[in-house]
Amino acid sequence: MRKTRPSESVSRKQWLTLFVLCLAVLIAVVDVTVVNVTIPAMRAEFNVELNQVEWVIDLYALVFAAFIIAWGKLGDQFGRRRMFIAGLVTFGAGSLMVGLAPSLGVVIVGRVIQGMGAAMVSPATLSLLSSTFSGNMRGVAFGLWGSTAGVAGALGPLLGGYFTTYTSWRWAFLINLPICVVAIAGALLAVEESRDAEHSHRIDLVGMALAAVGFAAIVFPLIEGQTYGWWAPQSTFQLGSWVWPLTGLSVTPVAFLLGLTFLGAFVVYERRLEEQGGEPLFAFSLLRFRGFRYGLLTALIVSLGEFGVLFVMPVYLQVARGLSAFDASLVLLPFALSMFVFAPMAGMLAARFGAKWVVTGGMVCEAASLFWLSRILAPDMPFITMTPMLVLYGIGTGLATAQLTNITLSDIPRKQAGAGSGANNTVRQVGSAIGVAILGAILAAQIATVGQAELSANVIVPPTAKPAIAQLLDNGLSGDAPQGAAPGAANSPVGRAVQQIVDDSITAGTRAAAVAAGIFVVFGALSSLRIPPGAESAQAEWQGTLAE
Repeated sequence: MRKTRPSESVSRKQWLTLFVLCLAVLIAVVDVTVVNVTIPAMRAEFNVELNQVEWVIDLYALVFAAFIIAWGKLGDQFGRRRMFIAGLVTFGAGSLMVGLAPSLGVVIVGRVIQGMGAAMVSPATLSLLSSTFSGNMRGVAFGLWGSTAGVAGALGPLLGGYFTTYTSWRWAFLINLPICVVAIAGALLAVEESRDAEHSHRIDLVGMALAAVGFAAIVFPLIEGQTYGWWAPQSTFQLGSWVWPLTGLSVTPVAFLLGLTFLGAFVVYERRLEEQGGEPLFAFSLLRFRGFRYGLLTALIVSLGEFGVLFVMPVYLQVARGLSAFDASLVLLPFALSMFVFAPMAGMLAARFGAKWVVTGGMVCEAASLFWLSRILAPDMPFITMTPMLVLYGIGTGLATAQLTNITLSDIPRKQAGAGSGANNTVRQVGSAIGVAILGAILAAQIATVGQAELSANVIVPPTAKPAIAQLLDNGLSGDAPQGAAPGAANSPVGRAVQQIVDDSITAGTRAAAVAAGIFVVFGALSSLRIPPGAESAQAEWQGTLAE
């Protein structure tokens, strides 16, 4: 295909290509953020525990992380447009399954399929942009691509909240279908096929399996520890007809140890494969570059806090404060808007002060806002009180996220930029999955601990009703509203007392989760200080090397 030169005009076909690729990025990013505000509605409809719906978020991220590098290589070899269209078909099929799901299990399977589709689409969009545009227009194209991702991050909660409140949470996923159809039609009309004809890639299937099992086994105890017991069994784990055989030891610590074992085997196998001249899923040799090493560590730590707290906040707003999903998304809107405004400014600030200091400063803002949240959050606080904190959090996230990829890739060889970018995306997705699991576990533990303490001391709730309410608290408030476990209507003295217990326990859990997220971000800021100064390479330039 004939590429554009800096002085050349851009054809309609190229603009249509850019539109199609941005449209695909839009739905992939929207489905990362749209799900957070739909979680309470899913939990209520399917009558499930809070920890069970965490899998809806985590499996999407884990599948995305496990397969993004492999699908990127296959797209390079067999055709990026072909992979792009196949990814849209897969993503659309997963969206349809989620939208029509009769049970949470089907929702989770649909989210796995969505994650696979997103892993196919994401690297293809970058490579197709790079093969379609050159010169100055390449920077413009990547800038619009990045802006679209920023808009999508802000748009997701609003769409999820609107559909959940005024139609059904299912439409937050079904809306993807016509968008996928338009994107596929546009790809067939405008996007030209491209591939790497010089190299034949070999997919690291063993590495993919070791990483996927290892991370899933690490996430499992974080999500299910409250259910099965952190050490001694609290309930019996069963997989099909197989029942956990140990009566004195929970499945939780065994799963965690299994995860560490698989991840250890993954490291050993990947290093050996690289030494033998193969194509590992994760090139550990790149860790010798200080900027890349500490950039990845920073991205991992920060993702633990950033994504986890966005899972916890909608639960607080909808369950403890009684907001509709749409109203909850409006409360969080200052965060999304400030992030959208300040992310583009990060480049200008980096040019003046250095990208490293922009990232560190952004994370300091994030940490300050999270600790601020943990101090002011209350069951009856005015929502306007949260606005300055959310604005500061959005500013910090916009500044840190926009430049972190830039400085992470800045000191690795250009020919390895693709491997570095894939590793960076993988680490971010793994961090988000683990962060949701950790902060979700903190929230569930606080709901049980604080709620049961208040329930035990409460003199209004009848003793006969307390066991059922205690069970609801232990199960992460699964099923109907807690007042259903108490005699009388929800507006009776007993019902109000139970609701106050629930509100207090969720508020305490959210405050504890905010503290944990803030601690993660502080460690991320400290890690960023180890990144060498002078990492000023333009992010678009590095992304533009992926197809070269």
